Amino acid sequence: MKFFFHLLINAILAYILGPYLPYWMLMIVIALLAIWVKGPAFLAFFAGALGVALVWLIMPLLIWSVSGSVLPEKFAQILDISNSSLLVGITALMGFLIGGSSALTGNLLGKLFSKNHIY
Repeated sequence: MKFFFHLLINAILAYILGPYLPYWMLMIVIALLAIWVKGPAFLAFFAGALGVALVWLIMPLLIWSVSGSVLPEKFAQILDISNSSLLVGITALMGFLIGGSSALTGNLLGKLFSKNHIY
């Protein structure tokens, strides 16, 4: 249950704060959340990773489908990628790795300063 709470809060924070904060500041917020929630490091990593990755996957897809913009195709041409949908997947993968490592860092940092050192 704590995993789903952590996942939901991470996704909500990424959705609400994402447009206003740079990504690195959002990751600090996610690390602080992982310090507060506590729990196993494995679950903290996946809660942070999936929370950010889902937002970074769904939001570009929604914006792209509603606006009908050609910007993803232009970026795909610049980056020499044959499929512009791959850019959204790469973005989600980056969100997965960055969000997960931020939550893991926060979790382990919280455990470092706790009295009960169970990793």
